[in-house]
Amino acid sequence: MDLAEVRRQNALNIMQENALDELSFALCLGVDEDKMAAMLHSSTKKKISDGLARTIEQTFSKPAMWLDGDFSGGDDGHSASGPSYDLFG
Repeated sequence: MDLAEVRRQNALNIMQENALDELSFALCLGVDEDKMAAMLHSSTKKKISDGLARTIEQTFSKPAMWLDGDFSGGDDGHSASGPSYDLFG
């Protein structure tokens, strides 16, 4: 997987962990909903930028560079994810 796809998958995982839809995710990050939806779509050419990746990590209490990590080889898909905090539970 290339970096853009890894970031997209990890962003989708954060959304699932926190039971967020695209609108809620965009609002948490202060990003336009349409732009966020375009970045999360599987066939997109739009990529999550370095700055937005770091903002996502900070907002959802993930370690630095977490969004860039490919965790697809782990038992549960998140073996190296570090602490996970449910912000809305």
